[in-house]
Amino acid sequence: MQQTMTTEHLPARQRGLGFLSLIIIIALASFFGTLLFKLGPKYQGFWTVRSIMEETAKSFDPARDGGGRGLINTLEKRLYINSISHVDTKNFKVERLGDNRLKLILEYEDRVHLFFNIDAVLIFKHQVDVVSPQV
Repeated sequence: MQQTMTTEHLPARQRGLGFLSLIIIIALASFFGTLLFKLGPKYQGFWTVRSIMEETAKSFDPARDGGGRGLINTLEKRLYINSISHVDTKNFKVERLGDNRLKLILEYEDRVHLFFNIDAVLIFKHQVDVVSPQV
């Protein structure tokens, strides 16, 4: 017995991906790709600043290194070394919490032009406690 292929069990119209579906997929991929390429570097810059803050908080001694002004000077040097230009020392606040304890607060906004007249506003916030190491 020879088996022949019949089309009785197949739907009347089988189709692949249509042109409109292809255009929609390309538009969505382009949109999310644009978001990734435009917003990604801003987040990467924030993560770099955040790691600088964490490292400074671990190594800085408020009693020895000059309190709040010394902390800002140390941050300014580290930002310069890492070529961070989108964050200024004006974006940092230093609060004194007690003897040899400081709180370093970073708050800033970054505006990114996406396309046409659409911009994205990114708000970044981070804070660390700076404590004198126990001797």
